[in-house]
Amino acid sequence: MNLSHAILAMLAAPAALCVAAHAESAPEAIAGYLPCNGSTIQGSVVRPVRDNSFVELHRAAIQRFMQLPKEKQEAINAKGAPDRLMEYDADLWPDKAEYEKYTEAWKKTRLALMADVRVGLKSDGNNMYSVLSATRVANGGSLPLTIGSLRYNAAKNVWVSNNGELTGSEFSAGENFDYGAQTGNEWKMEKKDSLSSLSEMIRLTKATDGKAVFLYYSLQERSVISGTIIANHGYTIIFPITSASAHATRPGQK
Repeated sequence: MNLSHAILAMLAAPAALCVAAHAESAPEAIAGYLPCNGSTIQGSVVRPVRDNSFVELHRAAIQRFMQLPKEKQEAINAKGAPDRLMEYDADLWPDKAEYEKYTEAWKKTRLALMADVRVGLKSDGNNMYSVLSATRVANGGSLPLTIGSLRYNAAKNVWVSNNGELTGSEFSAGENFDYGAQTGNEWKMEKKDSLSSLSEMIRLTKATDGKAVFLYYSLQERSVISGTIIANHGYTIIFPITSASAHATRPGQK
C-alpha cells in the first residue's frame, strides 16, 4: 500500500529532509534519515486508522480464527504482525473472494496525524550522538519525546537506553505494511528477569519511493508472574521529503 501521496496531502506544513545537512562524518546507519549536525526537521506522529468496511471483515476473520485448534492459531500468528495485512489462509477465508474484499478494505487504511514534532541528532564526540526532539504541549510550550533519552554509539552501531543496549539489523517491509514499502535499520533489546520481561525498539527507514522517512519507537514491559502489561509506549513519526535543498532548523532558530 502506497500512502506517500495521502501523507503529503494531509500535512499542512510538510517537513523537508536535507541530506546535505548531515555531518560528513555521520555514520551510515543514521545518516540519510535524520540530520546529524545539531539541527532538527519537522515531522508528525501518526497512527493507522482502519476503514469501517475493514473492521467488519476483520471481525469475521477473527471469529473463524478463535474456532481453530491452538496449533493452527500459533501457525497463523507466527506469519503475521499487527501492523501488516494478514496473509491468505483458507481456514480464515474459505472463499478467496472474501480475502480479496478484505485486502481492498485494508488498502483504505489512512494515517491520522496526532502531533507535530521536531527531531534531529547531534554529535557529542567520541562517536556518540544524542537525540534532539520537541513536541508542543497545551500551554504553548514544548517537551522532548521519550527518544530524547537514547544515545547512538556509532563505534558499536548500538542505541543506548536506560535499559541497556539496542543492537542493530536491517529492516524491510513491502506494500502489505501499514506505512507502505520501506527499508532501513532497526535496533532491538529484549531482556527478562524474575519479575518482568522488557522489549525496546527504535527503527529508521525510508519509503522505497523516496518520499518519506519514518522513525518508530516502542517499549513494552510485562509482568512474568501475571502477564500484566506494566508499560506500553510507542509511536511512529513521519518526515515527508519535499526538497533536497531546503534547510533544517538549528535549536534557537525559527
